[in-house]
Amino acid sequence: MKSLLILSTLTVLANASYEKAQEFYDLKEYKKAIVEAKASTSEYSNPKLHLVWAKSAEQLGKDDEAMSAYERVEILDEENIQARVALAKIYEKTDRAALATEQAKTLQNYQLSPEQRSSLDAIHQTTDLHSFKAYADLSFGYDSNINIAPSELDSNDLRAEVASGFARFLGSVSYINEIESKGGWYARGDLQVYNQSNFATDAKRYDLFLGSISGGVGFTEGEYNFYLPVAYDTVHYLEKNLLSQIKLRPTLNYTVASNLITNFHLSYVKRSYKDSVDTPRDDIALGLGLGAYYLFEKNFIYLNTKYENFSKEDDSSVALFVDKSYLTTNIGVNYNLTPYLVTRLDYRFRLASFDDDISDKRSDVYNQVELKVSHYFKDNYEVFIKDRYINNDSNIDLLSYQKNIILLGLSANY
Repeated sequence: MKSLLILSTLTVLANASYEKAQEFYDLKEYKKAIVEAKASTSEYSNPKLHLVWAKSAEQLGKDDEAMSAYERVEILDEENIQARVALAKIYEKTDRAALATEQAKTLQNYQLSPEQRSSLDAIHQTTDLHSFKAYADLSFGYDSNINIAPSELDSNDLRAEVASGFARFLGSVSYINEIESKGGWYARGDLQVYNQSNFATDAKRYDLFLGSISGGVGFTEGEYNFYLPVAYDTVHYLEKNLLSQIKLRPTLNYTVASNLITNFHLSYVKRSYKDSVDTPRDDIALGLGLGAYYLFEKNFIYLNTKYENFSKEDDSSVALFVDKSYLTTNIGVNYNLTPYLVTRLDYRFRLASFDDDISDKRSDVYNQVELKVSHYFKDNYEVFIKDRYINNDSNIDLLSYQKNIILLGLSANY
């Protein structure tokens, strides 16, 4: 009889597996899933087995058992976002505040888009909503055609190509505060600075400074996160205070599934040029955007498209190429080759149509490809190299151009 029991036990152990535990979990038979996971001793090195164990225990309300299983997943797979997020929730739920905060900080270091971070924070409540976040990026680069202005400034200069090296600084500080006694509501403020200083003497007039301050309120509940910010920007370019912008951009993020996030936004931008020579170019832009982010393991793919229409604020003014419309599509993938080496490939395609009563109607086709390779160290720091190629084809030959930008930089994220 004893031999029969031993043989029976060995048979159960031999047949136990992660796949069977997963099947029980999918059938919502959580107790059987845990029994199966415990019996699968030959697969204890498989983080997926412990993940099923943890999720089953969590469904049964066994927080301590779930926490231990999630911690084992984290040990076996340091980059498992699902386990880290779940651990942060359990730590917070079981009043382990220090551990919850530390786990939330770790999550902030992953290569996620702002929309993803916002959604994950809202859904999983992993972020201390009484906190500051800061980002700084210092880089050096080379631009093969720097006298073509950033497209959003609409200041294409019909000159011969000017190449230059440059130094760039990008910094931002954010403050998020949950509104007391108003479940789901929060307030947020952001301050951003961008400065590019060019080395070549004939490129100094293309030095660029942009400062932005914004604030708004948001609401998050379940799979939804809505944020309504108002922003003010100031731009110094072409050796003068070029323009200021007032922007309104209500955004709604909706999580379709744990690994699929969608977003929808509207935008209103009012641009006012500072120099009296430029004021006829004052315009208003209205926009509509849709996007989706798909997360797989510690990587993601995104696709978004945006339509913008720019119109003269003063119809009596005369200025070339002011009324225009943009249809822009962005697609990209972020892939972790190793825990410390990340690649990012982005592609942008834009169709632009310009209204001009003086000459033939202008239309542009804009293509941009960017490859970035990053190395992460000491949790908060990143060293990266980036190569961006731009080609703009226009039916007006003088407005067609190409350029290549190479960057080598260091960033810190807290």
